Amino acid sequence: MKIRSLPLIGLAAALLLGACASKPPATPEPEPQIVEPVPEPAKEPEISLEELAALHARVVALRKDAFELGLKDVMPSEYADAEARYVAGKTALDADDRPAAKAELEAAEPLFARLVAEGGLKVAEGRKADALAARDRALWADAETLSPEALAAADAANADADAALAAGDAKAAIAAYRAAILAYDAAEKRSTALSVKSTVDELEYGPMDPGNYELAGQKLAAIDSLLATDGEAARDAAEEALLRYRLVLAKGWELTAGKRREAAERYKLDAEAIKAQVAVKSEYAEAKAVWDSAVAASSAGDNESAAPLYEQSEYMFEAVYQKAAEKRAAAEAAIQAAREKNERSASVAQRCDEQLGVEPAAQAESQATDEAASADGTSTAGEEE
Repeated sequence: MKIRSLPLIGLAAALLLGACASKPPATPEPEPQIVEPVPEPAKEPEISLEELAALHARVVALRKDAFELGLKDVMPSEYADAEARYVAGKTALDADDRPAAKAELEAAEPLFARLVAEGGLKVAEGRKADALAARDRALWADAETLSPEALAAADAANADADAALAAGDAKAAIAAYRAAILAYDAAEKRSTALSVKSTVDELEYGPMDPGNYELAGQKLAAIDSLLATDGEAARDAAEEALLRYRLVLAKGWELTAGKRREAAERYKLDAEAIKAQVAVKSEYAEAKAVWDSAVAASSAGDNESAAPLYEQSEYMFEAVYQKAAEKRAAAEAAIQAAREKNERSASVAQRCDEQLGVEPAAQAESQATDEAASADGTSTAGEEE
């Protein structure tokens, strides 16, 4: 059994070797390629209209503050930069270009914020100077004596403003300085109105314009109570009180100047009627110069100056008239004396002629005239007929 198996095994091996020699070698398969997926570009997050509306509202609020503070004039370059970014953002927002709108408005917001912060302090410093100037005007009008309550209210507001400025709160400081300025103005005008009222009462001009005088008193009485609640209304009331009292005073001066002009003009006309401008030329010229000044002041609406000038010219024309009248009377007396002297001389001469048997000179002259006329064939009587 084992001997038979050996040839079979050899045959199988030979067949196997022949098969291997007749077939080509197998081609190796390519390795698989690993393709990585290309990532899609990341999408920008969507900008909501609510987000843009809130951003726009913040910028608009800052822009409004900058405008109301007058920073367009205080810091013009910085204001123009912020305004340009805002306009670009608003234009993009209206066109629904959300990315551009967001970019421009986000750029505008800090520009306006910095503008308000820096410019606000500058404006506050300016308001502080204005408040000090307003206080000086109030003191000049004697507010310490005439309007102490109004001055105290103004000083309190000014102190609040100083405290806010020291704390860096420009917006609060500006508001407080404005309140102080209004109160100082009210104190100044209230004090001035009281001074004018005193003049009106002294000159008794109130009855010459009763309507304005009464209204001025009402406005004057309202000032102190308004200062606690509405500084602007208090200032306006003080201004109107001052205006009304000045109208009363002006009316009084106008009427007074008119009366004094009439009195002066009577003496002026009387003086001119007796030729004072010739008889007392120098004195008349001086009085006329004062009169002309009064007329010029009155024509310009300055009756306060015109009234005393008319009064002065009245006294001067009166003196001119008296002096001219005295000179006229003296001249007339001299003429009358000369006439009487001549008449006496003529009477004496006539008596002498009568005593000497000589014809009076007048009679002889008349007779000579008649004789000459007869020689020409005419007569005095004929001519008269």
